[in-house]
Amino acid sequence: MVSLNRLFLSVIKLCFIFLLQVIFCTQTIANARTKILPSVGYEIRIRNYIDSLRVIDTHEHLFTPEILKGSYFLDFMLLFQPNSYEDLLSAGMPDSLFTPLFNEQHSPLQKWRIIEPYWNNSFNTSFNRNILCSIRNLYGINDLNESTVRILSEKIEIAYNSVWFERILRDSCRIDFVIQDGYNMNRKDDYFRYAKRFDDWILIKSKYRIDSLAINQLDPIYSLEDFVKSLRTAFEKEVRNGMSVVKIFIAYSRTLSADRVETEAARKIFRSLVNGNSDKVISFKDAKPLQDYMYYQLLKLAKEYNLPVAFHTGLQSDSKSLITNSNPALLVSLFRDFPEVNFVLFHGSYPYGGELSTLAKNYRNVYIDMNWTYAISPSYSERYLNEWLETVPVSKIMAFGGDCMVVENVYSELKSAKNIISNVLIGKVRDGYLTEKEAKTIAKMIIYDNAAKFYNLHLN
Repeated sequence: MVSLNRLFLSVIKLCFIFLLQVIFCTQTIANARTKILPSVGYEIRIRNYIDSLRVIDTHEHLFTPEILKGSYFLDFMLLFQPNSYEDLLSAGMPDSLFTPLFNEQHSPLQKWRIIEPYWNNSFNTSFNRNILCSIRNLYGINDLNESTVRILSEKIEIAYNSVWFERILRDSCRIDFVIQDGYNMNRKDDYFRYAKRFDDWILIKSKYRIDSLAINQLDPIYSLEDFVKSLRTAFEKEVRNGMSVVKIFIAYSRTLSADRVETEAARKIFRSLVNGNSDKVISFKDAKPLQDYMYYQLLKLAKEYNLPVAFHTGLQSDSKSLITNSNPALLVSLFRDFPEVNFVLFHGSYPYGGELSTLAKNYRNVYIDMNWTYAISPSYSERYLNEWLETVPVSKIMAFGGDCMVVENVYSELKSAKNIISNVLIGKVRDGYLTEKEAKTIAKMIIYDNAAKFYNLHLN
């Protein structure tokens, strides 16, 4: 009897296991039917589509050809401005070598012998891999070494005596607009726009700075009200000149965070400066309330004129700066106090990608710009673009800006950017997260459409 019971229980168990297997297989088949499988060849179609797209470049520091022709570094050292030079410093090169490399007349071979040991210690960095990409694809030279620097330098000099600047940006990179940091290029070409900084007013802590601003504007500054008026005068001048975005660069000098400050508290500090000796300088701790007050005045002007505000966040190309000053999470109070202002956070906030995810997701007025990110770290760029496409509305992501001083480095960084964007979107399609059509829509949005809308850029 016991054996029969055991046999009966075994049969029941086997039937139950079979039933579970049937249910599992049925569910698997159903899932396979609901998951849209990409058609063969989607990888190459997505990559080719991305390569064909026109581009809006949201952030550059480009030297004009006219500046370069009058410099001492219209040779292979041109390509080291500024990021790869900083990697040479990181690899141990003394600061004192800047002058012979960039401000004195030396042959390419002499310069190479100066940097060679530091290049050999830093050839692996993304900044330096971009140089190798540029010389290979643009100048037909496969390596940077003692035997190639002379011919490379000759080719660079010949190139800059032609229409090289426009050829690389417009034809090779297919860029329709470039936003230049700091000043209006005033070129005959109509594709340049510009960002403007007003850090002189925010970083105030000396009488000398106040007097300098007054002299530049030919208008005396005696009171806090005069100082605020001075900021407005400068701001409105740039509005008339066509400024596209307000750039805030203060993380190199102080924390991004700011408090709301009463006018009287700011006035007290201003009076102590303006009534002091010409060489009076106060500490950041003492100056912060006045600086924060002017910080808010600048954002009020951006709100009044409906202009976006861009922040340098994350990595700083200066070992003297504190990376903790540039954490984008420090900006939360400003996002809340100015909900009508659109803020864009530059450089993918490297290394604060997770914080950036949260900010762009939670605040409707916070946008992501990946300019410079691919040059800093391709793997970081790929990791966080994957994450941002899962956490942030795609309309809030802008995917390219070189943050370069020369067009060769724009070219190589854009090449890296398009490869990474392709990798990410192909992976999303492969996994069934996106359809091929959706991936192409996203590519065009992040490479072109989002920046066009955010910066109000339109072809005639």
